[in-house]
Amino acid sequence: MDIYQDPMLSVTDAARYLAIPASTLATWRREHTVHSQPPKHHGWPTLPFVGVIESFVLRSLREAGFTMRMIREAAEGVRREFNDDYGLARPQLGHDGAEIFLRFGGDLFRARDRQQVIRETVDSFSTFIEWQGEDPLRLKLKAYDSEVILDPRFGWGRPVVARNKVPLEAILGLWHGGDSMSDIATEFQMRRDDIERIIQSYDAAGARAA
Repeated sequence: MDIYQDPMLSVTDAARYLAIPASTLATWRREHTVHSQPPKHHGWPTLPFVGVIESFVLRSLREAGFTMRMIREAAEGVRREFNDDYGLARPQLGHDGAEIFLRFGGDLFRARDRQQVIRETVDSFSTFIEWQGEDPLRLKLKAYDSEVILDPRFGWGRPVVARNKVPLEAILGLWHGGDSMSDIATEFQMRRDDIERIIQSYDAAGARAA
């Protein structure tokens, strides 16, 4: 799977997994704030993995108190000043709660205008995003306390349980089909508490995406 070109998730699914209002994510896609591809059919995936990563970063920046104007300025600055269309998905991106930064060669620059600055501490997104070089490799889903991941190498890009790669949809399918949490845990050699936590997290993320 090409993480930059191949559509992996629909806006609806990505919004639910990332706990973002679907209307918000649809706006980001429509305004080209995140990368997407035209759907082959109505309701089909439009967001490649890099677009999902960008959506997660945008959500995190919004939670940190940044306005969409500040985020757009940073995104446009990265693409213009650093000549990188995918700057929002790079490991060098971080923030201090007031400004969004990129780190290059040990130096720190403001993302919006490439002005060099001195900071002692800048929070990155490495708690949830894993990279291979410059490319995002895996996203630990915050809504699931990182128990569930998105990784294009597993589950055709759909969410899987981090420890054993069981598809989230397989767990939910059995649950919605009437299986008990204990039976599902036995089926996938997991603890009942883990199954309960994953199902509750899915429902809570869905409520936030509504």
